[in-house]
Amino acid sequence: MNAPPPLFMLPEPVTPDLRHAFGGVWRLTLRRHLAPGRWVMLLAGLAALGLLAFAASHDRRADHYAGWVVDFYVAFLVPAFAFVTAAGAMRDDMKTGTVDYVLTRPMPRPAYVVARFVAHTVLQQLDFLLALAMIVVIGSLRGFPGLMALTPGFLVAQALLITAFAALGFLAAVLTSRYLVIGIVYAGVIEAGLGQIPTQISRLSLTRQAHNLFAPTGEIVSATAVLGTGVMMFLFATLALAAAAALFRRREFGGA
Repeated sequence: MNAPPPLFMLPEPVTPDLRHAFGGVWRLTLRRHLAPGRWVMLLAGLAALGLLAFAASHDRRADHYAGWVVDFYVAFLVPAFAFVTAAGAMRDDMKTGTVDYVLTRPMPRPAYVVARFVAHTVLQQLDFLLALAMIVVIGSLRGFPGLMALTPGFLVAQALLITAFAALGFLAAVLTSRYLVIGIVYAGVIEAGLGQIPTQISRLSLTRQAHNLFAPTGEIVSATAVLGTGVMMFLFATLALAAAAALFRRREFGGA
């Protein structure tokens, strides 16, 4: 005699597909990136940066403007904004409404952190490309024709710093909601403290490493220096992201 059919059928378990999961994370990140409010803030920031670049271009020395780009834009603005925006994006993903929607999907948490980091960093690189292009165009129009030759060096340093400080921002956001405190402490102790010591310990400073890529005139020093700095920053970003993924995996979240 056949057994009676069950009163209800359990659904088939969903097999995780990292390729589809990454596509979903990318689409969610892109939608936030294209939000009108975010673009209003971006355009306002670009306008303010353009005014600063125009003011810096009043000094007619070519090395002055190139030095301003390296010291102020590449070594200060880029890491600061990369850290803050990355940490803010990660904290948004840890809110109750997002947790209910995202973390219930069949995707390992470490894979989610990596996918979110890649999507966020790629789009952030595009934002900073707009900023750097505006700075270079303003400098060229103001009478610094050699600035275009320095642009590849600016691009390399910018891309490395964005990647490293975005990973640091993800780690700080996973550690605490007061990630700005971690950023300020890190900037004060490592970047402004150890980075100013004229010894090998200054290599712990990421902005100092990026700054050392350039000669006083703004020209990039050598391919060997670029490779060494790139390896160091890639290792830093990898370790910071791995720590963020490990901590995120063990966090307990409350739903809405």
